[in-house]
Amino acid sequence: MVLPSSAFELTRRAQHWHGGDKWADMEEVTPSHNPAEADPERGWKSGRIFRCTSCEEQFRIIDPADNPAGR
Repeated sequence: MVLPSSAFELTRRAQHWHGGDKWADMEEVTPSHNPAEADPERGWKSGRIFRCTSCEEQFRIIDPADNPAGR
């Protein structure tokens, strides 16, 4: 899913701070939404998920147009 108005599209790069001057890149890990696959993470259907390449911490960016109720 492409979210042209998302914060990530505006910044083009996301990093996670590990203290001091240590930063690690975040990589997109948004799961595919193939209907043939079981998708127990239904809450992941909107937005994009990114994971830190150093510590595995994750965050999600949600486009408000895809999630008007704020869920």
